[in-house]
Amino acid sequence: MSRKKSVLCCAAAACLWLAASAAVRSNADFTVTWNGADGTLSSLVLNDDPARMNWIEGTAGWGQIRLVAQAPGRSYQNSTAFRFKGVREDGEWVVSSYAMEDWDTLRAEVRRRVTGEALEEEYVFVNDAKWPVYFRRGDLGILATFNDSYGDAAECLVRRCHAHIWCGGENSWVHALKMGPFPTELALVLQQGDLDAYSVRRLWKEGSNDRGDFELHPGAFVLKGGEARTIAWKVAAHPAGRFDEALLRLGGVKIEFRQETIFPDETFEIDVTSPDGSVRHYSRKPDKGVGEYAFEFAAGGKKAKAFGYCSPSLESLLESRVHFIVRNQQCLDKDSPLYGAYLIYDTVDGRQYFDYRFRDFNSCRERIIMAVTIARWLCSHDDPEVRASLDLFEKYARRECYDSRTGAVYDTIGKDPKFKRLYNAPSFSRLWFELFNLTHDPKYLDDLEKTLFGFYELGGEKFYPNGADFSSDIALLEREGRDATRLRACLGRHVANILANGLDYPAHEVGYEQTIVSPAVHILSRYYQLVDRRPDVLSQLKVHLDALCRFNGCQPDHRRREIPIRHWDGYWFGRNRRYGDTLHQHSAFSARAFILYAAATGEKGWRERAERCLRNCLCMFRPDGSATAAWMLPFSTVMLDDRGEPLFPRQLGEGPDPFVNDMDLALYIAMASGLFGDFGGEKADATFPRVR
Repeated sequence: MSRKKSVLCCAAAACLWLAASAAVRSNADFTVTWNGADGTLSSLVLNDDPARMNWIEGTAGWGQIRLVAQAPGRSYQNSTAFRFKGVREDGEWVVSSYAMEDWDTLRAEVRRRVTGEALEEEYVFVNDAKWPVYFRRGDLGILATFNDSYGDAAECLVRRCHAHIWCGGENSWVHALKMGPFPTELALVLQQGDLDAYSVRRLWKEGSNDRGDFELHPGAFVLKGGEARTIAWKVAAHPAGRFDEALLRLGGVKIEFRQETIFPDETFEIDVTSPDGSVRHYSRKPDKGVGEYAFEFAAGGKKAKAFGYCSPSLESLLESRVHFIVRNQQCLDKDSPLYGAYLIYDTVDGRQYFDYRFRDFNSCRERIIMAVTIARWLCSHDDPEVRASLDLFEKYARRECYDSRTGAVYDTIGKDPKFKRLYNAPSFSRLWFELFNLTHDPKYLDDLEKTLFGFYELGGEKFYPNGADFSSDIALLEREGRDATRLRACLGRHVANILANGLDYPAHEVGYEQTIVSPAVHILSRYYQLVDRRPDVLSQLKVHLDALCRFNGCQPDHRRREIPIRHWDGYWFGRNRRYGDTLHQHSAFSARAFILYAAATGEKGWRERAERCLRNCLCMFRPDGSATAAWMLPFSTVMLDDRGEPLFPRQLGEGPDPFVNDMDLALYIAMASGLFGDFGGEKADATFPRVR
């Protein structure tokens, strides 16, 4: 009989049962506290942290075991399922015991100890029945409640972490790092068993400000009568920026693509590093054409998974996407106020969709980016059909959501003054910018000026707008002989406000997110490059860039590598209205931040990171020009009430949302970047010249 099985079968009398007061264990790096009431962990605090941040806070304790129950009446098919029996000491191990409710089938022991190197955890499941128990994907889950939620920025930067999760089979891990600068990070690295996916459990009342509690799922397996199965991992501290070293030290395998996303004439180039430091190189041509490619490598005694993607060329993708918009997403009903608008396309119903009340489904807001993308594309393509479509859109925009006299940008059709949104103005400033470069008609410079003034008159100097490039807007106006003195003053006050706030970002539509940080990098980079190369601007620019990079994933997967954490886009922009981690067009704002920083400072390595991010956004687009509003990454999402109970059945993810909505920013930034060739119009972002 195995050691673990004999431990499970031994008499508890030989061990010391702990009182309800929690056990505490520590090493040189951190202190761990148990919850005596249910045997889970209640806290992990780094010893060198003056803020005393708890890295494992959640709605339930770290290590709670959850099971999809097949019994009728089980609330929403997801339950703790196991009854807590008690906690005991077994030498240096602290052991929490559980038995399955109602059915004398499964029991579990969770064994934990803190060594000088790590917190070690073993989750041992035993089938006491005579019949086998089958587990599907996602049936069994273990909560790893990293403290990844969002209050205001000041709180997040010192008391919250980003958790970058990789469920890659036997080679699974989590890289957790504070949202703000800190010298120590955490690595969770699987030691035994496999992890196939993860789910999230989120508080409904927190809306977009709670990424949720993470539930790590072993792969599907069968547990025969009398058999046991173990999932084990280590959690260790490591110096900031040294995760790869920690991964290898703890027995993990490092997988590095040259590019996770390639084009048909390229080759997947992959380096696989074993724990002993040996490296093997693999090459593979995209022999089955466009689509996802799954890889599995044997290294360090493990099977290590990775996922790449072969995309149509950017030129081909743009061609199909632009024509899909023109032929499928433009309203051509002359009796409708939406006549000429670019709308959401529902791939389930095969028709356009609009909702006046739910404004993320209207014809304004981010939908304007479709027109911006088309305008840039037309700078290098002569296509009468597409040009006529863009002209029709412009008539719609001036009629329904933009005031040509004042520069006011409205949030929905009808120019209702009750609905104005500061996020919308930069989209229109980009539209006028690109239309001028397409036509050289000075009326678009008039519109550009009015839109910028309208933005600042609404209080834009204190706002962090997505997509802002006001320094290049001003540079264009001045090159064309316009007096931009007043706009320069507005921009100067805007920059001064960003510098005064530092990392204390103001809350916008959510408390703290990637697209509150990226505008600071965009605005300061362009200002430093084009307006004033002051040392204080550069110094703070680097601080914001560091905060932005912390959102970006490092997993060997085209949907996650260099993709920032975003966890609400499926709800706000998708047909299925699901919360949970996503790949979304706003991921590309981080790429643009890297491009602008590289252009401002000459540090070209950031261009490589930008290209990786942009390439990995391309799987949102299909070869036929359709696309997805959000690629849902978790296996499932469960929404919880204030007591932590499910409000409705779990919603499955791991796939694209059916709405074609709110993705085209990634294509626009790719065109404007200059990283993929010349698409006409203004000089590429990567080479934009200084004007003084």
